[in-house]
Amino acid sequence: MRERVEPEEYRGVYNDEIRDGDLIIMGKEPEKTAGHICAENGIYESLWRLSLETDLGLIVDVRRIPFDQSYIDRCNREDTNPYVIPTELIIYVSHPLSEYHLRKDLTVIGYLTKERVCRLINGDRYSFLSGEIASGLTVSDINSGL
Repeated sequence: MRERVEPEEYRGVYNDEIRDGDLIIMGKEPEKTAGHICAENGIYESLWRLSLETDLGLIVDVRRIPFDQSYIDRCNREDTNPYVIPTELIIYVSHPLSEYHLRKDLTVIGYLTKERVCRLINGDRYSFLSGEIASGLTVSDINSGL
């Protein structure tokens, strides 16, 4: 069993401990405040790290990840997966009762769960982040109607 860790980098979003039901938020904030994780190694790896460091699972709707069009165009030109390459987006964790997630420059993409499974939802299809293999992560696809 993984040891419960309260990651220092998330402190500052709110004063309670990170827990089941807290919101996962993404965006680009002009000033990098406490309480964030940069997705510099890709979104999948950053979400996996968030799960490991908080000892919680997560459920994320990948359609809500706020990619801008220039990023998508670059990925198409380079034939790369937008979820596994560096991005300027930042991941935040926020208590659902706070007003932090209501900011116009941030988007709620999911939430933390006690299930300790990293589930990615895209319409009626969902996938699981399943762990590290070499330098990247694998994503197991499961087609289902949830």
